[in-house]
Amino acid sequence: MKNHFTLSAIAALALSSLGAQAQFTVDGTLSTAEVGTGTGKYQLVGTYTGAHNITDRGLKALYMGTTATTLNIMVVASAEISPVPTSIPQEYGYNSLLLFLDAPNKTGIAARTKLPGSNNTGNDGRESLRQRPTLDMETDYAFRCTTSPLGDQPGAIYLSRVDYTVPAIVNNPDPTKNGYPEIGMGAGKKDGSVTVDANDPAMVKSAYKTSGPTGSVAANTSTGWEIEIPLSYLGGAAAGSDFRTLVAYIDDFKSFNADVLPMIVGRTTALGIDPDFTAIPGNQFYSYRVGQGVLGNRAATADALAATTYPNPLTSASRLSYTIASGTQPVSVDVYNALGQRVLNLLNADQGAGLHTAELAPLQKLAVGSYLVKLQVGSQLTSRRVVVE
Repeated sequence: MKNHFTLSAIAALALSSLGAQAQFTVDGTLSTAEVGTGTGKYQLVGTYTGAHNITDRGLKALYMGTTATTLNIMVVASAEISPVPTSIPQEYGYNSLLLFLDAPNKTGIAARTKLPGSNNTGNDGRESLRQRPTLDMETDYAFRCTTSPLGDQPGAIYLSRVDYTVPAIVNNPDPTKNGYPEIGMGAGKKDGSVTVDANDPAMVKSAYKTSGPTGSVAANTSTGWEIEIPLSYLGGAAAGSDFRTLVAYIDDFKSFNADVLPMIVGRTTALGIDPDFTAIPGNQFYSYRVGQGVLGNRAATADALAATTYPNPLTSASRLSYTIASGTQPVSVDVYNALGQRVLNLLNADQGAGLHTAELAPLQKLAVGSYLVKLQVGSQLTSRRVVVE
């Protein structure tokens, strides 16, 4: 079973101004000042805590936010393999981060339809956007950031995208030109500098910052791939409209690693080439609502837990209530802050079928702000946002 939930909106520091029209700095680094609520602030969308198929490399967290003119996305991750292990040929090791996006005012490839991929045929067909996964959501755009296994010279990262909202090229005398073209968004360094391709009509900005000398994902809490997309290119997005997204970590041989966000609970093996996410129960995407943040859980199997938190904002009487449908199952309740860090464990126990509650009063010892209460019952996972005043 996969972790198919959409996390609740998370606020950051109590000092963050809800009305501030802050802006993002595109530098491949998540700063504390950029996390919060309102326009110009990132909100935590999801975290990856599962197994990494590539030792100490992969995904860590996803943040999203908007300004009046842009959609901003921060993928905290450690993607590059440097140096390349001797077991891998030196010409390989160009791993990629992929982001699939459904924009509210665009129409692309329908949900539950195998993506056609890009028509890029270079490098023996190893480009990651030639992947053809089947997603639970409509897919309007696919973005990629490929990292070089070599040093931080110019061209150490390469950015591109596929636009599925325009008609595919057909009947071209050169059959390799048919399909959906892969559009370059520039090449740059792994130092967080902004990459923009002057030939890119969308003028998408990207930056990638390496996670340090060791490239460790375990130690990484703030660096990775940051992307700023003009809302005008995406067809606009009014308050209350939804963006849906899925993020993946792809190895140089085109295979999806286990690292995907939303995370698939219990997944330890790679998903392989052209995975079918619709074959896994639930919906494998997050929904981010402009002006409100990340939507609450809407997945049918997790909704069976009937999780509620009341009263909220918290009082000494607040409790988390949930239902276990059958059998005796392991149950855990953990609390996360706005940076995706676990700050409190409320429960680890085996519980039988029926209605259960967990006291939320211990959260009152935490700093003022919003927190994510994550409930796991067996392989089912859901979350609720709570506010400490």
